[in-house]
Amino acid sequence: MALPLKQIHKAPFVSYIFLGLSGALSTLAFSPFDIKLVLPFTLAILIFFTVNSKNFIDACKHAFAWGLGYWISGTGWLIVSIYYYGNTNIIISSLIILLMGILLSTVFVAPFAAVRLIQFTHNILLKSLFLASILIILELSRFLLLGGFPWLLPGLVFLDTYGQIMIPIFGVYGASYMIYFFASLIALSILENKKIFLFLGILSLSILIPNQTNLNESLDENLSVSIIQPSLDPFKKYMEGSELNIEDTLINLTNDSSDADLIIWPESPLPYLESNPRMNQLINRIEEGSTVLSGSWKYSNNKLHNSMTIFGSDQTYLKRHLVPFGEYVPFESILRGLIEFFNMPMSSLSAGDSKQGLLEFRDYKILGMICFDIAFPLSYLNEIRDSDFIINISNDTWFGSSYGPYQHLQIVRARALEANKWVARGTSDGISTIVDNNGTIVSLLEKGVRGSLDGRIYKTIKSSFFYIYGYIISPILALIMMFVVLVIKLRK
Repeated sequence: MALPLKQIHKAPFVSYIFLGLSGALSTLAFSPFDIKLVLPFTLAILIFFTVNSKNFIDACKHAFAWGLGYWISGTGWLIVSIYYYGNTNIIISSLIILLMGILLSTVFVAPFAAVRLIQFTHNILLKSLFLASILIILELSRFLLLGGFPWLLPGLVFLDTYGQIMIPIFGVYGASYMIYFFASLIALSILENKKIFLFLGILSLSILIPNQTNLNESLDENLSVSIIQPSLDPFKKYMEGSELNIEDTLINLTNDSSDADLIIWPESPLPYLESNPRMNQLINRIEEGSTVLSGSWKYSNNKLHNSMTIFGSDQTYLKRHLVPFGEYVPFESILRGLIEFFNMPMSSLSAGDSKQGLLEFRDYKILGMICFDIAFPLSYLNEIRDSDFIINISNDTWFGSSYGPYQHLQIVRARALEANKWVARGTSDGISTIVDNNGTIVSLLEKGVRGSLDGRIYKTIKSSFFYIYGYIISPILALIMMFVVLVIKLRK
């Protein structure tokens, strides 16, 4: 096995193409494809070529080539919003995706080349732990750098497998650590011709075997919900005179679901501000006794926010994690007006405060998350501990029938499992769903379907180990490995 890889490595152009394709194939490990075993082996290829590089520059090129394939393929669905909904030329749209792939690869993958500078031991297990530590540090940087982009985390592939038990203990990025360790073990075993460790690495992947068994705690307290999915054409949303059709659709679906304790509307379902006089008229059309939680556009302190509010109360949550180029434009003074895509409606938003209270309804405490928010588990440590369940509202309309919404749903499911919380997810045109605390989809409205999803969400008693202690384990382990390597280097 090592010989073909080494032969490819000797031909630079061929090796870059091979690495790019390997990175691109990694997309198949995530939803909706879910060919989970692909990822450890594509990561092993990244590690093999990077560690076996002639020098640091060579290692950078190899890591970058893999990362470019990974990010362009994994986030290629963004071209739907740029080209189709953003009314941008296909060539320019493709160029934007390419530039984004270059940026993400440069920041989050290419630094892995630093491993080429450190040759400290022949112990494969120790070296594999070290490589996994480097990769997990790069993964954690995705929560902070470039405004945060924690998408396509390897740990997500453990969903629906025997290994998913790790997620409520170590979190998604702790599960990623295991993927990186297995991949490192495979790569180094091939590189050094250690068959016993190769066997152990491949055997370890048995935890990725599909498994649908769930261990549910006994739950009594619950809330009946009705999730409204209006499935309206986003092209028409901000056209003059569109308001009445949108309002009628929401009201008709809502009043048909008036028996639910809480009715959930999606992210930003209306084309006007919360302060618009039409809003009060709309609320008056909702049948008496019905309570609606909805997304809305809200001005606060002269700043425009993407918000979540419970009608008839003063409770509001302001979205913390904005989508770059969708809700705000980086380098706005340069890019704004350059192409139509940078002028999309509501693309000059401000982020809400990092600390906000929970929404309260009856005797329940609700953690509200809007769209991209749910990809940031470490931003909500205290809130998740104190909440009874999570309500996530989103608008994935902009991504059409691509695989983007399915990746988003995978993140939602992982968050439910990680937090040991039920999640009610309302979207504009799908995929709306109720997810239990095991990350299992209880009920679902498919993409493009107009209607309501009725069900119950349950209050869990126990907080997950991850949100009490587990979130610190992977960073601490990575730091310990860095310290061990430093000590070994100094002693030499």
